[in-house]
Amino acid sequence: MLFDTVKLLMLVREDRKCKFILAYVSRAKTMDSMIIKEASKQGMQMKEVVGTRRIVGNLEGVIFEITLH
Repeated sequence: MLFDTVKLLMLVREDRKCKFILAYVSRAKTMDSMIIKEASKQGMQMKEVVGTRRIVGNLEGVIFEITLH
């Protein structure tokens, strides 16, 4: 549902220059691949923002920039 909503909001702009920033803390490797798969299925490209990968407690956090293809 998240990516459905994000896609609708991004399509409002005709120039398609919108970006969605997703701050993400990995709690399960299966969720990691599911997020990437769902974004791709919605026609989105995820790019890790360089230098944002951090350890948060005992979990790994990262920020992604998401755009439409």
